[in-house]
Amino acid sequence: MRDEHNTSLRTEVIYGREALLTIGKDWDELFERSLAAPPFLSRAWVTVLIEEGKVRGTPLFALAWSGPKLVAILPLAVRQSLWVKIAEPIGTGLHTYLGLLSDPNYPQAIEVLSKFFKQEKVADVLYINDLSSEDEATGQLLTELAKNGFLYLHVYRNPCHYIKLGCSFDEYLSKTISARRRRELKRNEKKVLESGAVDFEEYSGNEVSSEVITRMANIQEGSWMKRRGAAILGQPFYCRLLAEISLAGLGRVWFIKINGSDAAFGFGCIAHNRFYYQWTAFQLNYESSLSVGKVLTMWLIREACNKGLLSFDFGHGDGEYKRFWATNSHDVKRAAAGRGLRGYVVVLWFGLIWWLAKHQWIRAQYRRIRANLFGS
Repeated sequence: MRDEHNTSLRTEVIYGREALLTIGKDWDELFERSLAAPPFLSRAWVTVLIEEGKVRGTPLFALAWSGPKLVAILPLAVRQSLWVKIAEPIGTGLHTYLGLLSDPNYPQAIEVLSKFFKQEKVADVLYINDLSSEDEATGQLLTELAKNGFLYLHVYRNPCHYIKLGCSFDEYLSKTISARRRRELKRNEKKVLESGAVDFEEYSGNEVSSEVITRMANIQEGSWMKRRGAAILGQPFYCRLLAEISLAGLGRVWFIKINGSDAAFGFGCIAHNRFYYQWTAFQLNYESSLSVGKVLTMWLIREACNKGLLSFDFGHGDGEYKRFWATNSHDVKRAAAGRGLRGYVVVLWFGLIWWLAKHQWIRAQYRRIRANLFGS
């Protein structure tokens, strides 16, 4: 098929948080056109990370333009590690999906950006810790870098379970959940509804206020997440992130209240008719008798079906509850591409670390031998 957008492209790199002011509108328009893009590549998400100092290194944006239209952007943080310049996507460390935001109508932008990345020596190594196997644009970028002389290695990191929707909730249940399990879910739901006055509340946009976020944080503090050290939503960074992503029209929060008290919440992002489940928690005193966490998830899936969403993504990890609800899965990989001798050495080092992580018995043997030879 002929590419109607086969025009010359202009590439550039801009640095620092001030760059956000110059490309804000263009970035938003590109995000709207990139129909497979997750919310973590939106300007709203990245801006909070930069302004709150959650970036390792200098913010850098590799851009491709077709005339006045922004057609690709790779938001990176670049740092000097000894004698190597390493770039990683802004947002690394939050267990999301990160990479290249590109306009699908301009596929040639990926090849152009890969050549630009090499010619301009943007970095010696591009390291991506959260590369989804469904991210075709970033996968293609890494493939193009390999064609341009980069050493490219990747390794499996995590499964990511999701529900393929585009159907009614009843259709989803009948196709996915066994009759016995469906009866169990109905019993759980009935117990919750009969436990008292039950409210199911939804907040979006500017309704996700500091008060609402405090309610979420309080539930986390009273949940099993407190023991794991994962009760984080009371921190100023997360308070701002949730508020800003909601103001951008991407974030929503739901609560189950029982007799006027918050029992559980779920926060997710909706982008391009896809739901990304980010945070959830329930008060422990409700779970043992009511399974309120399971009921909340069921109600959120029903909401996704009612809104006509295409998928419900549970994010990183292989939790039992994710396997229970999911119909499909994709993978998250760690990937690294390096140029020149320095870049090659670093990528090979990453490869060795990844290999050792998969073979923990080797490290155990090493420690045992070292202890025998040199003492503990």
